[in-house]
Amino acid sequence: MAIDGAGYSSSEFQLAFKAESTIGTANVSTMQLIDIDEISFPSLNPIQTLDVRSGTGRTAKGADAFITEKHTLKEIAFSGTADTTVLPLLLQNIMTVAQGSSPASYDIPNNYTPPELQTGDNSSITIADTCTVAFVSPEAGNDHSIIFPGCTLTSLSLTGDMGTESGRIKMSGTFQTAFLPSYGQSKPTSMGAFGTSYYSLTDFTTTRKVAGVADSIISSMTLNLENPSNYGGFTGSNGDPTYIVRAVPEIVATMDATIKYDDNTAGLADTFTDGTQVATELSNNGTWTSASGFGIRADYGRITSLGMSSDAAMFKDVSIKFMAHTSGDVIQVIA
Repeated sequence: MAIDGAGYSSSEFQLAFKAESTIGTANVSTMQLIDIDEISFPSLNPIQTLDVRSGTGRTAKGADAFITEKHTLKEIAFSGTADTTVLPLLLQNIMTVAQGSSPASYDIPNNYTPPELQTGDNSSITIADTCTVAFVSPEAGNDHSIIFPGCTLTSLSLTGDMGTESGRIKMSGTFQTAFLPSYGQSKPTSMGAFGTSYYSLTDFTTTRKVAGVADSIISSMTLNLENPSNYGGFTGSNGDPTYIVRAVPEIVATMDATIKYDDNTAGLADTFTDGTQVATELSNNGTWTSASGFGIRADYGRITSLGMSSDAAMFKDVSIKFMAHTSGDVIQVIA
């Protein structure tokens, strides 16, 4: 084997995903690229037992090794820029919902029930169920990509900071699967470009309520969504799971925000220690049902931590867990 002098930048690797037609069966037709800033190698997590076996002496032998990746978790982490083509698809998968109306938002309802995901099901499967993820190699041989079927997005964070790219929304997330991936695959033949329109903190032109404080002066904000996936049973000799259960123990929505310390926010200490219910609403319209573009609304939050930081002025660092009400959503996100 001759020395290969090629070298690659991290920006030459690509990450793409596509809704599956059948749960657990790879679908690489016309995949959707994600605008990634940084990609790390997927966590493959094979089971490795490399211990000395009884009666074989005091050194491990090659024949003693047991290595398998059947029914093990694989994770594909990414970070990048949230655009108007990709983010709606990611929200549908992690929240397991289709887009609503009035406004056109993605909602976690108070009585949230995740879909039943059974391997082999091909009845009206959408991006809200499972997707295939491709880790695309730039290597000229073009047969070094990895295809991960049966993926779900288990975490997604959306961050805007006025000191970074003027508040443009960045994102990070993790896809997860317990299905066997396919290694040494060709680059998908068709991958749609990510969008060129983006979201920003400056989209919140009219309503900027954080933790119950109207007209908050926001320095930065991060919305965190978590929807765990658990796997049960096995299908066939490759150990692929029989089913996927989501939101066990719960689906979680939280926010970390940095807002200016002033007369409006000084009372948040009492709000925190009293356990007072707080509402958060960020949008481009004073009437939520008429909001568009990018927006966040959660009416039933509780402050979970409170601190201070300094910049040009003093700021409050507030963390909120969004909760449901008897008839109210945990959160609504317009994108």
